[in-house]
Amino acid sequence: MTDHLLAKATRQHTKDHNSRLLLRTIYEYGEISRAELARLTRLTRATVSEVAGELIERGLVEEVGHGQVAVGRTPILLSVADDARLAVAVSVTTDEVHGALVNLRGALRQTAERKLTSRDGDTVLDAIFAVATTLIAAADRPLLGIGINTPGLIDTATGTVLRAVSFGWEDLPLAAQLQQRFQLPVHVANDSHSLALAEYMFGAAQGTPNLVVIKVGRGIGAGIVLDGRLFSGEGYGAGEIGHLVVEPGGARCKCGNQGCLETVASSAVILARARELVPNPEALTLEAVARAAEAGDEGMRAIIADAGRYLGIALASLVSVLNVRRVVITGRVAPLGALLRDAARAELARRVLPALLRGTEVEVLAMGPDAPLLGAMAPLLTDELGLARLQRR
Repeated sequence: MTDHLLAKATRQHTKDHNSRLLLRTIYEYGEISRAELARLTRLTRATVSEVAGELIERGLVEEVGHGQVAVGRTPILLSVADDARLAVAVSVTTDEVHGALVNLRGALRQTAERKLTSRDGDTVLDAIFAVATTLIAAADRPLLGIGINTPGLIDTATGTVLRAVSFGWEDLPLAAQLQQRFQLPVHVANDSHSLALAEYMFGAAQGTPNLVVIKVGRGIGAGIVLDGRLFSGEGYGAGEIGHLVVEPGGARCKCGNQGCLETVASSAVILARARELVPNPEALTLEAVARAAEAGDEGMRAIIADAGRYLGIALASLVSVLNVRRVVITGRVAPLGALLRDAARAELARRVLPALLRGTEVEVLAMGPDAPLLGAMAPLLTDELGLARLQRR
């Protein structure tokens, strides 16, 4: 009996493996024949034909036309049906809860949002449920599940928000609550970690196995991808650089320490310092700060340089320990562009081994409004379908 069950489990495991392998290969190549699939995967043509037939029955794959061949029968091409499944992606910030139905190629099919009038934890939770409910009701295709990112320390294994200071959450079983209500798989991740995953899976970093993405807004956090995998740390706190002390004895931080990176380089701090220099402070934006600095305003240039210098201090620790070759700074400070990048890189150069700096690329990029949502849905692609990268058309 035991041998029979083991053999059955082994056959099912092999079948699942082959199904994911073929789906991933079809997805990555866009359009491909069964013969080419057999050659690339090293599966027999009979196995490819059987598995491809099952994927077609499930609606995940479709025949899309004929390929070219010099001699013999014209091959029929297979392609993943982009809208075969949808994911509910939800991104939580301190200002709003924004969500979308996202297809298998990262196209947004339906959006929903709720502005946050309060950062009270229950209010934010209600907004998350409301956005998810709206999107699920609008879905006209099978759903992979719900992917959500939020500020805070997240136990990704259980989907528990261990601590989110902005919302007063502690040990909140967010995934369990969503699963109980909607009966769907749920993945919860830190917002900075999601951006790193988004950059790895569909951004300019595709093909880069190691990278760090630093999100600078009211808070500061880093997402780290090592060997193609998101690195969360043993306590899920990897990348919490916003509370790295970079100015001993500096301003008191909300975490209780003094001189944390967030107290000297967050978007709010940069704006507060810049507003001290202008006659109409309330109207000032980071875009306006950037324009003034680029036009030669020395006060604005100094403020940007200071923020970049402190970011460079934090970068030096990351680069020295991890030896990553690609660092992306993004978030609300993206308009500060080259000025912020140059200041961060100059400080980095003063603090790391020159050999490490030579291979390290630092960029300041605006990743686009879809990036948090795509980062939120990325784990669903991987865990539910075995897709390693989000390949956009």
